[in-house]
Amino acid sequence: MRISINKVFAVNKYCSSKWHFENLTPFSKCHRASVASSYSISQCGVRFFLLSPFLLFSLFLSCSSPKKQEEKIEQKEEIADVVTLTKEQLKNANLVIGTLDNTILSEDIKANGIVDVPPMNMASVSSPINGFVKSTKSLPNSFVRKGETLAVINSMDFVQMQQDYLQTMSRLKLSEQELERQTILSTEDVGAKKKLQQSEAEVSSAKAQVKGLEIKMQIIGIQLDNLKKGQIISTVNILSPIDGFIKTTNLSIGKNVVPSDVLFEITGNAHKHLELKVFEKDLTKISVGQKIILENPKFGNVEATAQVFLVGKNVEQDSKTINIHAHISNEQIENKLTVGQYVNTRILTGKRTAKTLPETAILRKGDGGVIFVQIKENIFQQIPVKLGISERGNVEVFFEKEIDFSKIVKSGASILQAVLSGGEE
Repeated sequence: MRISINKVFAVNKYCSSKWHFENLTPFSKCHRASVASSYSISQCGVRFFLLSPFLLFSLFLSCSSPKKQEEKIEQKEEIADVVTLTKEQLKNANLVIGTLDNTILSEDIKANGIVDVPPMNMASVSSPINGFVKSTKSLPNSFVRKGETLAVINSMDFVQMQQDYLQTMSRLKLSEQELERQTILSTEDVGAKKKLQQSEAEVSSAKAQVKGLEIKMQIIGIQLDNLKKGQIISTVNILSPIDGFIKTTNLSIGKNVVPSDVLFEITGNAHKHLELKVFEKDLTKISVGQKIILENPKFGNVEATAQVFLVGKNVEQDSKTINIHAHISNEQIENKLTVGQYVNTRILTGKRTAKTLPETAILRKGDGGVIFVQIKENIFQQIPVKLGISERGNVEVFFEKEIDFSKIVKSGASILQAVLSGGEE
């Protein structure tokens, strides 16, 4: 029997009659299901499977296509970070090619904290006497001067205090007159010594009461000269003890207040400083006089700095941190800061040499960035880098793989990125 076979897949290559077909190929495991639909011929114990040309072509595509697709994807990924410039683009870009710089950078310690003021620039204002709030015009965050009226209190206790003062003054005057008479009588041996002593005691007692009431009314803020003229008033003015901004108000019209109530909290605007926290492991690196750079908030191109003034001696057990007190170097920067504002800083503790690139060579992306390296005259590849500290326009860089460090694009990275993104033709 003569059979014409285009392509034959065989399970066994040999039969008992030792027939051998060199053009036979092993049966593919991945296509057994498809072969089952073909027909077979048996001769001398050898089983052959005959496949149609269409089915063979389909099987070939199903096996070979994934590999080609993967290769295409890999090729696209490889060229996705490569930029090719025309001669005109290369001329207009004015790229600067160079190598890494060795720059002396400051070693630093990260420290966070807040803007604060010393205790003498913070005030809690209360009423010195019981009473009811008559009026107030002070609003939170408004600025007040020292001695400015914050609120007016109506007080019956204050009226009684003035009345007691005037009555005590009258009694003192009478006691002094009686003491003068008893002194004269005692000199002439007419009056009894006992009465003289009683008069002296009454005068001393009245003076003590008058003195005590005068001090109380001075604390309240009353003018004694007017009171001595018989002018009794029913209101007490609550005055600001410092210049500053009202932080909080805790009163309303008609509210009953007592001396223990805090009516206003005022924060002064002078002598602002930084209260920072560092971990105890960094304590040995910090000393008085070290420079501090404020990283947040920013003030444009002006570098905001401070100086370590005091280093805490106690470790907070909960956070394992130590307080650092720092004075702000620039008065203009100090005026722009707000008390209670959160700050991020770097405390400069020493110097070291690092590999750096200028800012113009780096495109920042999240916490890291990318640079471009020249592969050929007009071909550039994008390389990811990790970034360290920045100082005076220089950025410390770390590479994940080895590159040609002599062909780094040090200026014009943004132009290459625009071409890579399709921004330029």
